[in-house]
Amino acid sequence: MADKVNKDKQSKLDSFVSQTPKASNKRDQPESSPDNSSPSTQHLDKQARFSAFGSPLISESVTSNTVSTDQVLSTDVQSETILHLSEVVCATLKNQEFIDSIIPLISEKVMLLIKPKIAKIVDECIQPHLETIQHNKDALILQEIQNKNLNDQISSMKNKISNIEKRLEEQEQYSRRTSLRFSNVRVPTNGNNVVKTPIDTDSLVLDICKNQLGVKLNLTDIGRSHPIGEIRDGKISIIVRFLTYRQRHMVFSKKKELKGHVDKTFITENLTRHRYDLLKRLNTLRVDRKIHSFWTHDGSVLVKETERSRPLVVKSRQDIYRLGGEILNGDEED
Repeated sequence: MADKVNKDKQSKLDSFVSQTPKASNKRDQPESSPDNSSPSTQHLDKQARFSAFGSPLISESVTSNTVSTDQVLSTDVQSETILHLSEVVCATLKNQEFIDSIIPLISEKVMLLIKPKIAKIVDECIQPHLETIQHNKDALILQEIQNKNLNDQISSMKNKISNIEKRLEEQEQYSRRTSLRFSNVRVPTNGNNVVKTPIDTDSLVLDICKNQLGVKLNLTDIGRSHPIGEIRDGKISIIVRFLTYRQRHMVFSKKKELKGHVDKTFITENLTRHRYDLLKRLNTLRVDRKIHSFWTHDGSVLVKETERSRPLVVKSRQDIYRLGGEILNGDEED
């Protein structure tokens, strides 16, 4: 039995030996062998072996190469990451909805950052101008006050001048209270129809008073007389100053006797230029039927708007305007 077992063992051993390939002269090398590895790997292995023996130089070299490799790998990773991020950013910026939503936020943030600086710059630039403007404003206010005071003074002076002019005009008219004007008085001529000069105005006035008015006056009743204006169609106007107001009034009260006179001679009061202007305007109103009648009495100008209305005293152009008169060129406030 034991022999049978031994035979079986021997048979298996022979079979194993016969099936096993013969060994060559060159021994097999492991995968990590320097012969099968790359030069760089072999270099690292050598450095590792030298490092095992404690060589500082070799150890530092290995460490330096390892760090350089890590740096290269890190740089590659960063570059790839940046590339991906740039693509994401570009895609995001092309999204109009994102742009529309982000711009207001950016604008608000920018305004918050730059607004104080802009305000400061603006204040620094404008402040000198504001001071100048304020100074000019104060000067204008002062000038306006001065102008107002001057205007008030001018207005006051105008009122005073107007009052003085009115008093002077009244005084001038009062000085004419003994005077009358004879208009359209025929002057004597010689055989050749030439006016005899000098014209004896005293004789002409006395002749009219005696023969036309029925008023007997002497030469001593006339203070002075003289022609006024130019001779037209052989007729002139004469201003007569009587010695007394009563003599003047007696002649003037008979003026209606000249109505229908062949030479159309008539008598009026000797008025100032201002009052003659009022009479011309009133005559226009009468022609336009805006008033009924007008006349003068002792230098005063009277008017009736209707036949039954009470007489009104007209002293200025303003009174004429109230009656419907027009404002003419060159009119000034009375």
